[in-house]
Amino acid sequence: MPPTVGDIHVDIGELECSMSPSNEVKTKQQKREEGRQRALEISMAKQRISNNLKDDAKTGNKNGKRANRKSARHGARNQHRHKHFARWILERFPHVLEDCIGDSVDERKVDATTSKPSQQMHILDVAGGKGELSARLSLCHSLHVVMIDPRRADIESVYMNSVVPKLPNKWQKSIEERSGRSPTFVQDELDKRFSQLVVPFSSPTCVGLHDDKVESRFQDEALDSAVRNASVLIGLHSDGATEAIVDAALLYQKPFVVVPCCVFPNLFRERYIRVPSDNEVYASVKGNRVIDDNGCTISAHGVGNTLQGKKVPVRTHEQFCTYLLERDPRFVREVLPFEGRNVAVWWDGK
Repeated sequence: MPPTVGDIHVDIGELECSMSPSNEVKTKQQKREEGRQRALEISMAKQRISNNLKDDAKTGNKNGKRANRKSARHGARNQHRHKHFARWILERFPHVLEDCIGDSVDERKVDATTSKPSQQMHILDVAGGKGELSARLSLCHSLHVVMIDPRRADIESVYMNSVVPKLPNKWQKSIEERSGRSPTFVQDELDKRFSQLVVPFSSPTCVGLHDDKVESRFQDEALDSAVRNASVLIGLHSDGATEAIVDAALLYQKPFVVVPCCVFPNLFRERYIRVPSDNEVYASVKGNRVIDDNGCTISAHGVGNTLQGKKVPVRTHEQFCTYLLERDPRFVREVLPFEGRNVAVWWDGK
């Protein structure tokens, strides 16, 4: 007997009631499984990105693309800053090509172990970090360099892994051929022109002399000799040593250039600048300073420029650059040809 409409309705309802719980359980299980699968895929994708970034770092990131916005903050844009900065140094301080050139081994150069004073003029790379800038100056430009940093740097490794991959192909082939003929040629060249003082760099202090006189100098004899025999003092993103480089350059009357990076306002609380209040302008005591729209010094005359305004602590990068610039009217501010923290404060020593 064919089922009636009511029978069909009852049967379907029973079927729905009987199938609904199992369908609901199955759907939850599927969702859990899909969630686990998505989590696994995300984890594997992150691992692949991490591996790609490590591989790019090892190979100099020749063909690597930016994996994400965060990881590419400064990497691709200022990865050549050491090359550009080295060229800029030679343009602004051409005297180093005469003072610091040469391949002869000077037995009296600064040595971190013997602390023997140096008579060879050199570029003093303060807070050089891993040493890429020193590697370029000493190995690519054949200049004598003394680097100061509290951590020992492996310049040979930095040169082969960070500098050489960025050089033109013909240079890379030449270096490869020389390495084949003499596996120690890089270290041999470094022994001729590079040394490091593994000490922190701070401002000179007052030292008592035998005749009851007091003078400002570095208590470490090797450090004091390294500064006295420097042709130019440089600090690229030298962090806490930045102002100390300026202090040493003024005391020893040495050319210098610093490229400030971190300010450390809680560590250096004594730094202040004056900013103009409403309706206030520069007031010149002896001469004036002309500054363009970007804050760059065009010319400076006289000394003792003051700004009538409120006194504020130095907390930002811009304020720190202004603070250093106002240390002496002979100082110059210039924007360097790379991105990131690229404002230089420098003086030719004259």
